This record gives sequence, C-alpha cells and structure tokens, in this order.
Amino acid sequence: MNLFDKVIAGEFRKTGATKKISVPGNDGSNYDVYAIPLKYLYYNDQNGRINTAYRQYQSENGVLAPEPGDSEYNQIFEKFVLDSNSQALKDTLKSIKEKTQQEPGVVLPDGRVIDGNRRFTALRMYQRETNIEKYFEAVILNLDTAKKSDEKTIKELELDLQLGREERVDYDPIDRIFDVYNTIKIEKLMTVDEYKKASGAGNTRGINRDLRLAELILRFISLVSPGGNAIDKFYLARDLKIDGPIEEIGGTLDKLTGDDKEAVTDAVLVRLLLAKSGLETAEPKIVMRDMKNKILKNPDIKSHLVDATEDDDKLDDIVDAFVKKPIASAAELKQRINEDEHLKSQAARYIKSTNRLAFKGDKDGKRRKSLSELEDIYEKLSVMSASDFTELNVDENAEAKDTLKDISDVVFKLKKELRM
Repeated sequence: MNLFDKVIAGEFRKTGATKKISVPGNDGSNYDVYAIPLKYLYYNDQNGRINTAYRQYQSENGVLAPEPGDSEYNQIFEKFVLDSNSQALKDTLKSIKEKTQQEPGVVLPDGRVIDGNRRFTALRMYQRETNIEKYFEAVILNLDTAKKSDEKTIKELELDLQLGREERVDYDPIDRIFDVYNTIKIEKLMTVDEYKKASGAGNTRGINRDLRLAELILRFISLVSPGGNAIDKFYLARDLKIDGPIEEIGGTLDKLTGDDKEAVTDAVLVRLLLAKSGLETAEPKIVMRDMKNKILKNPDIKSHLVDATEDDDKLDDIVDAFVKKPIASAAELKQRINEDEHLKSQAARYIKSTNRLAFKGDKDGKRRKSLSELEDIYEKLSVMSASDFTELNVDENAEAKDTLKDISDVVFKLKKELRM
C-alpha cells in the first residue's frame, strides 16, 4: 500500500490546511494536509516516547509486525500510548470531540504515523465509541524507514516536532535518556550536535549528561538483571522508577577518580537496588542524596565504604543472588528479596552498615559544611560553558557577565583571606 497512490486516485480529501516541515532533506515548504481514514495507518514502532514500553513487550512476547487498521499491532501500541500518559490522552480526546483535530500529524507513504500518536489514538477511540469512520488529518512525507538516510531524517523530524516546538510535551525521563543513548550510541543516527539541533536544545550539556546517565542505568540493569543485552532491558529503569535517584547520584559518581571508582559505583548501585526493594521506608532519591552528601563527598567516610565492600561478604552475596536469578520487573525485585532469607538478611545488614556510615558522615558534614558548599558551587560551575548563554538576550547576557564578575570578586577576596 502507498498512500500517494490513493492521493492520485482522489481517495483522500484535502483539508485545505498546510503544514510546514523543515528538516534536512526538506526545503521548509508547506505540505498539503489530507484527511486519511484510520484503517490505512499504524503506529511508529521506533517512536522515542514508547520505545522502552515496546522493548518490554518484546522481551516477553517477541517482535510485532507493523499492520494498519484494527490490527493486534495497533491495539497493543494504542495501550502503550494510553499507559504513557492517560490524562493527556483524555484531554486530547476531549479537545477533538469539542473542536476537531487542531494540529495535523505526519505520516509516511506506507501509513506509519511519525508524529501525532496521541491524536491518532484519540481518533481511534472516538471511532469505536461512535461507530462512525474518523479521519486523521496529516501530511504525507515521501520517506522510507528502510533507508538509512531517510531514517535519520525521520528521527530529526520526530525530535523537531516533539521536542523542538513551543507546544512540546517532554518525554518521560527514562524514555528521554534511552532515546538519546539509542539514537546516538546504538543506532548511530546522529552526533550529539545533530541531536541538539533537532531537539531544539540550547546546548549539548543535557544530552551529554543523558548519555552518562544511560551508561549508569545500563550498569544498574547489569547488576539487577545480568545476562543478555542490558540495552534491551532498559524498560526496567522505567518500571523501577529510578530516574530521580540516578539523576541525584549520577554527577557525583561520574566525577569519582582513582582505583576505587568501580567498587564505589557498584556499592552505590547495589544500595539503590535495595532502596527499591521495599525493605525500608526511605525514599530512594533521599537514600542516594545521603550517599552523595554524607559518604561520597567525605574522603574518610568513602574509604570506609570501600573497605566494607572489599572485606565483607554482604555485597558479593547480594550481587550473586541476582546472577543466579535475574529479575524482569519491579514486582520481581521485591519478590526476589523476600523469597530468599539469606539474601534478605544480607540486604538488611548492608542497608544498616551504609546508614551507619551516612550518620557518621552527617556528623562530619556539619564540621565540613563550608567545604561541601564550596564543592557544590564548583560542581555546578564546572559543567557550564559559553554555549549555555547563547539563548540569553542582550540584557540577560550583561546580567550574566555582572554575576560572573561578582563571583570572581568573592573568590579573590576568599583567596586573599585564606592567604593563597
């Protein structure tokens, strides 16, 4: 099937509207919008917003062959869209009922919807509800996902439409991190700079940060579910909701140096694993904050953590338990801990020992407060670059320069007082 054949045959009605498309390979022209019957369309299985959900489905059921209409493929992907943000879908359906479809989507000649999944889903639901045929208003782009050059253009278009426009709705954090890593490192469709441009990001700092977080997430997955390719299990990060804790600790782990970096990283990730196991009431993000501020930022306390991981069998026993029986979901993590009394006991001991270190670090932290604050300031400033200020207007740019001068003056004064 080729939608252009149906356009030529006069089977699709022009709505009279146009949509401007501007990505490499296209000239920024206005494209005609057509009213396309839903039976000719299907979801994009490469869409960044639902990619981790599909990866999870694949791990349990295998790959789905794309098929338009009221197919099993479309039914399953419709559920992915619904589960990703049910309230947003309800709002879209309400809007379509009251005002019809307001923003045209984008489809390929074979019926693949590359922009407008939520609108497409709402129309499918509306059609079932009324039993009256509905139409997806969209432009048709002459691109083919089977061609590597077109695949890159399609991805650039997706990012521009979903992230680069004012009306964008942000990705789920885990889906965003996965999409950055998958696009740049796995599929190698884009460079960091190309992803920045397509997504409308002001600089590459956030993209590079997501790449680092992805590596940390993959390491976490390799601990909790070893075996196979960790990238295919990225859905576990979303299922376990570890985006907040990982973002909390990621920058500190990335800056670790020395021979103990690997050991410390694994010790922290095992602690995160246990924080998600249900053995304690503390929020995992708070646990990671305590690990960061009360242990990792205190060299003496951090050395105790390293000694504990090297000389004690708790950490090894926990890791070995998941090597023997990897998990495939958040529910399995809690089940895995509770069904093994030895694992549960070792986990409780490890939680207790790290909490004890955090308590000691907290006492030392009060004495080291000014040093910690100075390190925090350095950490924030060290990742900034001139490109971070390119989006500022003239007045804001002048304000930034004045603030930098003030910071320089304060640093000069402190250095003088400390006789540096």
